[in-house]
Amino acid sequence: MTSTFDASLLDPASLLIFCDGGFANRVNSLVNGLVLARHLGLQHKILWPRNNRCGAGFGEIFAMPELVHDLVHDVVHEVRLQDLVPHQSALTLWLHENDVGFTAPVANLRSLAGLSSLPDAGAGRAILFCENALLPWLAPADLAWALHRLQWRDHIVANARAVLGRLGGPGYIGIHLRATDFTSPPPTEAMFAAVQRLANGRFFVCSDDAALEARFAAEPNVVVHHKSAHVEKRVAGPWRGAVQDSDGLPYTSNIERGARSVVEACVDLLLLAVSTPVRTSGSSFLALAERLKSAGALPAALLAGAPAVVPAAAPAAVTQQQVLDLLQGLRPRQMVTDHKLRIGADGDGGYVMPSLARQSNAVLSIGIGDQVSFDAELADLGATVLQYDHTIPGQPMAHANFRFHALGWGPVDDGLLRCTRSMMAGIDWAQARHAILKFDTEGAEWDALAHTASADLARFDVIAGEFHGFHNLAVPSVYKRIREVMDKLALTHVPVHLHANNATGIRLVLGVPVPPLMEITFVRKGVVVTAGPCNDPIPGPLDRPNMADRPDICLRPF
Repeated sequence: MTSTFDASLLDPASLLIFCDGGFANRVNSLVNGLVLARHLGLQHKILWPRNNRCGAGFGEIFAMPELVHDLVHDVVHEVRLQDLVPHQSALTLWLHENDVGFTAPVANLRSLAGLSSLPDAGAGRAILFCENALLPWLAPADLAWALHRLQWRDHIVANARAVLGRLGGPGYIGIHLRATDFTSPPPTEAMFAAVQRLANGRFFVCSDDAALEARFAAEPNVVVHHKSAHVEKRVAGPWRGAVQDSDGLPYTSNIERGARSVVEACVDLLLLAVSTPVRTSGSSFLALAERLKSAGALPAALLAGAPAVVPAAAPAAVTQQQVLDLLQGLRPRQMVTDHKLRIGADGDGGYVMPSLARQSNAVLSIGIGDQVSFDAELADLGATVLQYDHTIPGQPMAHANFRFHALGWGPVDDGLLRCTRSMMAGIDWAQARHAILKFDTEGAEWDALAHTASADLARFDVIAGEFHGFHNLAVPSVYKRIREVMDKLALTHVPVHLHANNATGIRLVLGVPVPPLMEITFVRKGVVVTAGPCNDPIPGPLDRPNMADRPDICLRPF
């Protein structure tokens, strides 16, 4: 975590997801932002300040390296919104409110018709996004996808499991009575009467007040989570009233949610999500619990029959030699019985391929965006091109040989996602010749390929795609996944071309300069004869910069 402004936040390829307010409001903004970043193809960075609304840091609640495939410690920042006001000329502002003095135009996304109606982000600026209510026009499948990315800390899950054991497992009624989540007094007496009346029921009471918990816990059919910390008042007086928050801004709730009280509340949240909840309020906390349940996004360990989760030992650190060995395996091989040519546009969307690709009659193209020059060139030559992309409103270009599907790529069939094998079912394999798999899916390739059988990959003579996230190779979980996928590809294919996408420059990973994005072309073993490592320059004569206004990245300059 960092607590000072970092100029890297202004990277124009980034979506800054600002998460503030109470815990559930922060998760709403995070979920909205993850979906937007995924659809827009942007890197995301999470801004999560500690203040009296939520004193717990992001990493005290979520296991950061596992939140999403490319999330590491250096993309979560404790930056306040007012810290960004001096830098607003470098930002596009998508905010639900402006109470810190931004003078640049601010767009509120709540009233949009859908993703296709997003305002112009503007060239050369990062997007600062904050929306503490779930955007009503986001697809339920997208929201579920984001909720499934949340990886709760082991100790939170373990504590929830312990209380769940006292409840006798699922099937109980959850009562939300957190007073600081209500704008008027909660229906405490009505709920207490209901608990006494339904003596044979099982109840869990979720509260932020020790006295209320003690009162309900005295009833034989009620279980509460006994906490080590509760919400406190910021100043003497009522819970509601005009106060200054910890940043000196006006605030209407006299609350001080310390770090420990927020962590304890997360335990209550998970238990409320397992329950059949009583609708005691319209609070975002209760709504989040209901959403976690409906999306099936509860931690598997919470409901598993195994003993409570014990934090696993930290994975071994990645070494510099491991990074070098992995990159060495990506070095292109020299083709002896074929030569390279470029298919598609001069720029982003074009790929350097073996010439046999022009003889293909079956292409699986995943993640097409608005750039279909590669698909069109092969379709003009007679190939049937199966196009998959769920991030665009519709087919960007019509062609008699295109077969468009508004679906995305994932490890299994789930909502709007389809696994590789399901996509492959659209190919007439009895007639297929030099089948091609091509993709640019903003990082989704790792999970999808990890769950693709080697036998299925071996049906493609050429595999070409943009691979994301190499700048995170120092993170053990990221290194492990990339290593697994590259080892799997090496069983059936060899790399014959590599080009670094110049959109994100070069990063140092354990002292090794590594481009975050690389376009790699593989050819199935036996289709062409290959010799040792190719000594062609990178970039080669067929390569073009993905971003024409920047120099291409030279990987072997000396």
